[in-house]
Formats: sequence, C-alpha cells, structure tokens
Amino acid sequence: MSVEASATEPAASAATSPSEPLNSHNGLNVVDFDRPSILWSIKKAISLLNPGRRRLLFFATLIQVSLGVLDLVGILLVGLLAAVAVSGIGSNQLPSWLANAFDSLGLGGFTVSQLSVIIALTAVSTLVLKTFLSALMTRRITRFLANRQADLSVRLASDFLSRPLNQVQRWTTSEAIYALGSGVAAATTMLLGSAITIVAEIFLFTIIGISLLVFDPLLTLICGGFFGFIIFSLHRTLSRMSARNAQIVTSTSIDTLTAVSDALSTYRETMVLNRRDLYIDRYSNIVGKYARASASNTFIMEIPKYVLEASLYFGVLLLGVVQFLTKDWAAAAATVGLFLAAGSRVIPSLLRLQGAGITIRNASIQAQPTFFMADFLADNPPSRDATVTRPRMTAEEINKHLNRGFPDFDASVHITGVTHSYPDAVKPALIDVSLSIPAGTSTALVGSTGAGKSTLTDVILSVIDPDVGSVTISGQNPREAINRWPGAVTYVPQAVALVEGTVRDNVALGIPHEFINDALVWEALERAHLAEFLMISREGLDTKVGERGFRLSGGQRQRLGIARALFTRPKLLILDEATSSLDSETEQAITDTLRELGGHVTTITVAHRLATVRLADQLAFFKEGVLVARGSFEEVRDQVPDFRRQAALLGL
Repeated sequence: MSVEASATEPAASAATSPSEPLNSHNGLNVVDFDRPSILWSIKKAISLLNPGRRRLLFFATLIQVSLGVLDLVGILLVGLLAAVAVSGIGSNQLPSWLANAFDSLGLGGFTVSQLSVIIALTAVSTLVLKTFLSALMTRRITRFLANRQADLSVRLASDFLSRPLNQVQRWTTSEAIYALGSGVAAATTMLLGSAITIVAEIFLFTIIGISLLVFDPLLTLICGGFFGFIIFSLHRTLSRMSARNAQIVTSTSIDTLTAVSDALSTYRETMVLNRRDLYIDRYSNIVGKYARASASNTFIMEIPKYVLEASLYFGVLLLGVVQFLTKDWAAAAATVGLFLAAGSRVIPSLLRLQGAGITIRNASIQAQPTFFMADFLADNPPSRDATVTRPRMTAEEINKHLNRGFPDFDASVHITGVTHSYPDAVKPALIDVSLSIPAGTSTALVGSTGAGKSTLTDVILSVIDPDVGSVTISGQNPREAINRWPGAVTYVPQAVALVEGTVRDNVALGIPHEFINDALVWEALERAHLAEFLMISREGLDTKVGERGFRLSGGQRQRLGIARALFTRPKLLILDEATSSLDSETEQAITDTLRELGGHVTTITVAHRLATVRLADQLAFFKEGVLVARGSFEEVRDQVPDFRRQAALLGL
C-alpha cells in the first residue's frame, strides 16, 4: 500500500506531532530529533502497554531482580569455603569463630574436609540454581515482550490504517513501515528488555556491595571506586559513539526502503534516461553507512568485555599480594575468595549492564518513530464517523454476504452540504456540494483537473471526512454501510494497486484461497474482458502478476482492477478514470458492460473523456470545488460554456 498523496487532488500537507517531527518531503521526520531521555523513553514504552500487561511486566521484573539474592548467598558460601579450606591446612583445626558458627548450625561433628565439600556443593548448587532460574525468567520475559511487540504493532497498524486518507498521507510509506515494525521492536524487546536487565543488575550490585561493605568497608570502597571509574569512563565514551550509530542505523533503515521503492517504481524511466547507476550509487552510499554503523555498534558491544576482564585479572592479582602480605593466611584467603567470587559474578553482570546500557540508548533512539506515531494517533482522534463499531469479518462471513447478494442494501447516495479543505490549502477542495444519486442510475462527475471530483469520491467512500456536511449510502453513513454490507460498494482507482501473487489473489483481494469462489473470479474477469487473454496466453487464475503487476501491461492492470471491483457483484460501483489506460475498443467494451449493469447497479464515474459519460443518466459538472451544474449530458452542455466548448471539439 502506498501512503503517498494522490496525484489527482491536492496532497494533504504534513502535520506536526508534539515533537514537531517534520521533514521537507511530506512525511514525518523520524530521524532528525534530539536524543531522547532514556527514562522518558522507558515510560513512553510502558505507557503503550495496556494496564494488565504493565502489571505482568512489573511482576516479572520483581522476580528477575529477586534472583540476585541467590548470587549473594553463593558468593558468601565461596568466601566461607576459602576460609575453611585454608584454616584446616596442616592442623585440620578451624578458628574458634568458625567452629562456633558450625556448631550452631549442627555441623560441629564434621571434619574440615567434610565441611569443605558440603559448603562447595551448597555454593555450586546455589549459583547453578540462580543461573537456571535466571535463564528461565529471561526466556519468559523475552517471549512476553515479543508478544507485546506483536500486539502493539497490530494495534498501531489497525488504528493507523483506519484513519482518513489525509492523516495517513502525512507519513511516507518507508516511515510507516519502520514505525510499525522495527520501531515497535526497539520500543518493546530492546528498550523494556534492557530496562529489566539494568534493574536486575543494579539490585545485584547493591546487595553484594552492602555485604562487602560489612565485611571490609575500606577494601570494598577501593574496589568499587576502581571498577566504578572504569565503568563510568566506558559508559561516557561508548554511549556517545553508540548514540551516533543508532541515529545512522535508524535513518539508513528508512532511507534504504525509500531508495529501493523509488528505484522499482521508476524502473522504466531510469533505464531510458540511463540513470540507474545514480540510484545504485545512492543505494550504495546508504547501505555503506548502515553497514559501518552496524559494525561499529557490534565492536562497541565487545569493548567492555575486554576492558573488564583485564581489570579483574589485574585487581585480583593486586588484592592477593596485599592481603597475603598484611593478614594471616585464613583471613587473607577468606577475603580473596570472597572478592574473587564476587568479581566472578559481578564482572559478567557488569558486562550485561554495559551491554544493556548501550542497547537501551540505541533503542530509545530507534523507537522514536513508533512513539511519534502513537502520539500522532492520540493527538489526531478518529473522525465522528470512525466511532462506528467495525465488526470483524471472517472470510466465511464475507462469503455469506457475497452469496446473499445484499438484498437489503439500497444503492442510493445522498450528499448534503459537503465542504472539505486539505490542510494548508489556499481554497477548499469542495464547497457546499449537495447531490442525490438514485439507486440503479449512472452519474458522471466531470470538470477540469483539480475541480474536486476525486475528492468527492473519497468523501463518498469515507476515505476522507468532510469538514462540513454529510454523505449517506443506503441511509447510513458510508463507513457504517461499508462495514454492514462488505462488497456492496466497490471502487476502481485510476492507478490500480496490485499485490504480489496471482490473478486470483488480486481479484479476490485479501480472501484466503480456500474461501475464494473461482466461478465468481472468472465471471468478473469476463466482464472486465481479461478472461480470454488469461486462458490463452497465461496460466489462468494462477498467473503471477509480479510485484506491482509488472508482468502485466497498464491496460491489463486496469482491467484487473475493474474485475476486482466486479468480483463481489456490487450494488454501488465508483470508478475514478478507470478506463484511462485502455485502448478504445476495450474501453467501449467495458463501457458496454457497465451499461448492462444499469438498473441493477448504481455507478458513479469520474471521467475527462466526454464520450465515455455521454449516456450517463446524470452529469455533475465541477469547477474549483463548486457543483456548477447537473442534469443530462445535453442539459449540462447547454448550461456550462466550458463544457459546451469541450463537447463541440469532440463533435458531441
């Protein structure tokens, strides 16, 4: 789907979100923003979850954090093991304070060797249990966040795609794809996942630090200062580097999508103009920036590992030398064992913390497009007609509607006092338009380019909402009518958009294969005068159309769009220059087909070629957004000099 502005009417100008994320190309600038606060980003990501999921997130975080207590127990047991093992060397006797402690625990009858084994087994079991439980919780949290990523992406996409066209057009296709995909992943699995890791590791540092302070305050402060200085220096240096890279990754991810889309959509023109190499150079430049930024981020994530490992080895060596030179062997062994055990748990934790810190900084930047979209949707509430509850239709239910043939649908359209202005436009696109279209009749909307014809069709289809006035179809507002009778109203645009897949997929747009009635598909193709070509020259309904229909000619694509509209046997058919790409013979055949529908199907046709609308029951002539005249072809010709001159040139 393209969310670019229509070429037939003034494009809606870009609107501003609270953070003014605008660029110069009609979209929202999701790249050139100030680096956001990490805390703000976390709060924003949490706010996107529903209340029940927030409680589950906090509960999971609490469990993950509490597992740090097992680390503390294991570290203390390792320190105790070192003290027991060293104390029992030679004399096989424990110091009185250790002996009394074991007596109070009912372990006084065990030898030093037996106590060492018991303590070692308990320490290992505790640390292994903590590792297992932590891995289990990490897996559960990761799955939870992945599910929230999917939920949020679907929710935002549903809200975004249900908005009027002038709101959707404020986002480029690449920006919307990124905000609904990669941006949501950054806001959930990356941002919230890293936040949980940081909270858990900080709690672990806190309880270990307090315990070591009780054991040896001076040594703990020295070690804390030593590693704190290293971590602070790494964080300051690497955060700046990673933030720059994150902005490059975000911008180039969007630019890559845009570059590929531009190259494919202008393939013929760039080939004829011999400018493909310019696109390749542009793509190469973007991909090169992305690759360098990604490689740099990967290296940045590895730097703390090497620095902290080297710092641990140096610190343990220095600690051992000082302790064994200044204390008795038992006390020195206990101290070295305790701090070594603490270091063995703290260093990996520091690595996780450092990695999470870099990730959360990157994610807070990469998630901004999603935050902008969430704010945009919140600050631009749905129109009054969007409050209509939209029933979720399964393919089976849609088939039931198609098989019934919409017997209770009245294909009359009533337009009352409709005025509509595009944002920042100098003049309204429509001004106080009122028009009644009885069921079973044909109406042609005519006038010069920019007169408001396509805007009116968008209003009738509820693609955009009028500023003033109303439209009813079968006595309902258009959105409710479309929801209530899916398939009763269909539309053929001037530029038909085809999806990747087969002819069958495109005619029965969105319906799963098992629910597609091939007989209806062939009937629609017959009416669109495409069936014979597909049977003789292609693979029938299984013919692959290629991306954007590149395997078909322009006229064939347009006929396929007409077949799509006729597939549901509609009661109201709206065509916007739907035969402009057809040859005269095929256009006449399609016109005859539409004429055969007369009395059974209401048709509204936008056309510039007067020969195609001459026999319409009613013509409505527009000029600068105003309905100037309506009536039969002859009546409008007599009332409007401009129309009369056009008709005279064609001999009509």
